[in-house]
Amino acid sequence: MFNFRALPLALAILLLTPLSAHAVSLSLNGNGADLQNDSTQAVYASDSNGVPLLITGIGMKSPGGGVVTEVGVPSMMPDGRVIFGAETQPKDTNIKPRWNIFIGNADAVPSHRMLAALNPKALHGDCTPAFKGDPYPVADMDGNIAFISTVPHARDALFFYSHGKLACMAKAGEKTNQGHELAVLSFGSLQIGDDGQVVFTGFLGDSAKPAEHHQALLLGSVTGGVTELAVEGEYGPNHTLYQRPFGLPAALPAPRGIMVAFTAKTPTGAALFLYSGGSMARILPTGTLTSVGPVSYLSAGRPGLMADGTTAVLAGCARIPAIFRLTRQRLDLRIERGQLTPFGTELESLGDPVLTASGAMFVGATDTDDREKLYVLSPDDAFFEVGESELIYRIAMRAQKHHSIFTGTLTVNQHGDFAYLGGR
Repeated sequence: MFNFRALPLALAILLLTPLSAHAVSLSLNGNGADLQNDSTQAVYASDSNGVPLLITGIGMKSPGGGVVTEVGVPSMMPDGRVIFGAETQPKDTNIKPRWNIFIGNADAVPSHRMLAALNPKALHGDCTPAFKGDPYPVADMDGNIAFISTVPHARDALFFYSHGKLACMAKAGEKTNQGHELAVLSFGSLQIGDDGQVVFTGFLGDSAKPAEHHQALLLGSVTGGVTELAVEGEYGPNHTLYQRPFGLPAALPAPRGIMVAFTAKTPTGAALFLYSGGSMARILPTGTLTSVGPVSYLSAGRPGLMADGTTAVLAGCARIPAIFRLTRQRLDLRIERGQLTPFGTELESLGDPVLTASGAMFVGATDTDDREKLYVLSPDDAFFEVGESELIYRIAMRAQKHHSIFTGTLTVNQHGDFAYLGGR
């Protein structure tokens, strides 16, 4: 197995510090949903050959002739395209820059890689988004889009766009199916399944009394309302009390309905939970013995998830960060800090893993040269840097121009298509 050393403190606080209503961990350092920094300039996505290509970036033209002024966190669509939010400045400089949702296609010619996702005619009536930042959109295999934004009266709303029509799936102030008030919807937490099902986290309670809010994992649909899957202060499987914070959920459509994996704090530490077939199971609590010692913490980022229930999670054992894979109650160590990269450096810090339908595991990591890169661990345990079909190291060795990669934004679909934010 691989030999790793210690992980930076920023990851070691996983699940030990409460998240604010809108702060969801989307980066290696856990700084929250607003992942923009001075060097975040562009969206990259893989083409049909697995080569990462520039979709758009700050200062580039946007559809309609404006200019991109900010880019949001991308999400891979099942068909290999990427969906993301971006702020653009219209041609008329008297109009303020505004956010919207776009779809990127790495196989298109450069001038047509970025297209508007929403029909402007759908943005009217009581259900109208008032974009004030990144809406973190997601899309399913039928092209349906879900995202969170405020409405003109400044309350959060979960929007669902399907076949040119926009609907509000849920709004702050409305009730869940269990009768509790939705106080806050957590930006950046969305995942989407089939049949218009959307998984997200939020807070329940009186919006005027934030100190009394309870964090919750929620399942929404246009026709079925919002169902509570797990709620802070209530008991789950194995008589486990859910506590704050809940980690970001991972979700996939499955034959028995949507499947969801997430971590949450508990009175004895933390645990990884799996919702499948309408029931919840606790599949990995802290304290579990492994080949490198007992599990001492679990990441609040998204776990990896496959449709057969296989999960992967970033964890720590005796201060050693590692990624474990859990298949049918069998726990295997897959990656740990200190592993040699294909170029002889060592992995320093690890991002959250993503699993594909083939069983390949994608992960972002920082090496001893302080470079953030993307890697894949194949089903037969071959470990490569991501970037090209046949897994040649194009990102590091053959890219037309080197660019920084923000591994905390890595998004991968079940076919292994990927996207991320980076520099230029």
